Amino acid sequence: MRKLAAAAIVVGAATAPNAIAESELYVTGGLTSFDAESVDLQAFNLRGGIEFHELLGAEFEAAFGLGAEEIDGGSGAEAELENQFGGFIVARYPVIPNLDVLGRIGYTSGELQTSNNGVSSDADLDGFAFGIGGEYMFTEQLGVRGDYTRVEVDDDTIDGGVNMFSIAGVYKFGSVR
Repeated sequence: MRKLAAAAIVVGAATAPNAIAESELYVTGGLTSFDAESVDLQAFNLRGGIEFHELLGAEFEAAFGLGAEEIDGGSGAEAELENQFGGFIVARYPVIPNLDVLGRIGYTSGELQTSNNGVSSDADLDGFAFGIGGEYMFTEQLGVRGDYTRVEVDDDTIDGGVNMFSIAGVYKFGSVR
């Protein structure tokens, strides 16, 4: 058993640099609209990812709210996105040169703060997330991406989950294609 484990470690160590050299790292930055119940919040988002293969990769994201918005209904209550973090497996499929459609599935965790007449409370935006989108590359390194992600929130104070719409610039550090 020890010999098998040692052999697996040696093979993994020998092939890992090659797998990393052939992978593609990327970052995106842009805006996300969070549509939660009766409030629409804006946030700045950052994503970092790696494509292990032309069709499969992983990415992590972080979003930070751009200010408080009034909750629909005219009560004077406000809501603000404090932060949101997520991890996703991303599948992509090239449709035409430079244009990929993508799907992603993962988990997000975030915090929404509400206030009404000086009383504030927090709601968690934690839950399973899935989405679809597209990415168009103008050059091998620069492009644009738009996507929709649905978060099935575990918190009972938010009925119906959260819909996220994002538009972002893309920068790729290398190329597997």
